[in-house]
Amino acid sequence: MKKLLLILTLFATSTSEGQFAPAAGKAGSTAVKADSACFVNWAIDCTVKRGMAQINLQDSGYASVGTANAAIGQAMKNGVVSLGDGGSAVLTFDPPIEDQEGFDFAIFENAFLDTFLEFAHVEVSNDKIHWIKFPSVSLTPTSKQVDPFGYTHPENISNLAGKYKMPYGVPFDLSELKDSQYYQTTFQYVRITDVVGSINPSLGSKDSKGNMINDPWPTPFASSGFDLDAVGVIHQSATTNNVNSLFKNQFCFYNSQTHQLEFNHSINETVSLFNANASLVFQKNVAGKTILIPKNIASGLYFIRCSFGTVKLIID
Repeated sequence: MKKLLLILTLFATSTSEGQFAPAAGKAGSTAVKADSACFVNWAIDCTVKRGMAQINLQDSGYASVGTANAAIGQAMKNGVVSLGDGGSAVLTFDPPIEDQEGFDFAIFENAFLDTFLEFAHVEVSNDKIHWIKFPSVSLTPTSKQVDPFGYTHPENISNLAGKYKMPYGVPFDLSELKDSQYYQTTFQYVRITDVVGSINPSLGSKDSKGNMINDPWPTPFASSGFDLDAVGVIHQSATTNNVNSLFKNQFCFYNSQTHQLEFNHSINETVSLFNANASLVFQKNVAGKTILIPKNIASGLYFIRCSFGTVKLIID
């Protein structure tokens, strides 16, 4: 009986583990902790296109947890934004991410177990038109659907965001994309697209080898799909992108005498101020053409964000 139990245990272990980097804390893991000193910057802007809570159930509605602002700045600071089935987020970086030796950026999701993971495809671009997708592999068996609270294993996954639990990010190396005709040494945008984990070929997502990607599904909840927390930059360009369209038209200016932001037009919405590390330092609902900035905010480079876009701001 003990021999049979041992054989069954070994079989269960071999079928759950693949050939790729294991969970955070295990030998050979590539997981990067959120507070690692390797991060030099974070996303400064994010736009989200939500997917449905369950892609084949029209009355399930759309994922609704969080807002795009949650993905701006440091990991574990601003909550998460749930993308829903097949939903996506496009994040902006200035300076752009640069291809240097080793991993260049890392993506954080809010998984709370090493074996309960939701995945997403990762792409980069400089114009939001021509995207390069990281070649992904999923070795998770597809003979049976992983249920909404079922197990997935990082050892079976390569180049998909979400393979590590919080507070660890999944790192990506831009050098893997050098064979693409659209490859450049720097990239300004990262797109993260939820993997629809259904093993039904008419619904689910495939890896770069054509395998169905099996992850917990369906998840018809407000938090459906990939829960994006942040994207941290490990290597970045030495200079900012001077043609970044987000910064071409200033919609507000800082008056150093009155400590006010002065808008070109009257607004009625929430305005957010981020520091050079993309951390949220001030947020306020504004109705009118001015907003008073607290005098105790240190001098330096900031980014002001509202529905008009994001602009650089120098506070002196």
